[in-house]
Amino acid sequence: MLEKQTIKTSIEVATLFNVLEKIWREVFTPIIGEKQVDYMMEHYQSKAAIQGEIEAGAQYFLLFSNGKPVGYTAYEETAEQIYISKLYLAANSRGKGLSSAVFDWYEELGKGKTLHLNVNQGNQLAIAVYEHRGFKQVGERYVDIGEGFVMNDFIYEKEMR
Repeated sequence: MLEKQTIKTSIEVATLFNVLEKIWREVFTPIIGEKQVDYMMEHYQSKAAIQGEIEAGAQYFLLFSNGKPVGYTAYEETAEQIYISKLYLAANSRGKGLSSAVFDWYEELGKGKTLHLNVNQGNQLAIAVYEHRGFKQVGERYVDIGEGFVMNDFIYEKEMR
């Protein structure tokens, strides 16, 4: 059973950050290396950055299974789309149907809209999950994020109309 806790306050962000940091390093260190992970944790995944995103309208959720935190997700919504900006599960929680439960929720939330997400081109596990769920690659993006680091993502979408 998957439960979601909405994250809004700085105390809740601090709780989320403890889960986020472990998962983010676990997922991305093999893909982009420790130096870029450190850089992105400081500039894009810090407590202040997350709090700023929430204040700008992003919706963050800590994910629980059997009362234990197992991951997190975040999205931004417009009239036309749901942008799934974050969806991460701890390694020991994968393969148990939890991502399917999250996608079921997003598909319900996104009825009449397009689900949109970016995924690192090296994140083959996530790409396989998205494609299994019916997402289609619609583009690529390369973003210079500073200090010689680049985010190289595929762009995926799923029409929920």
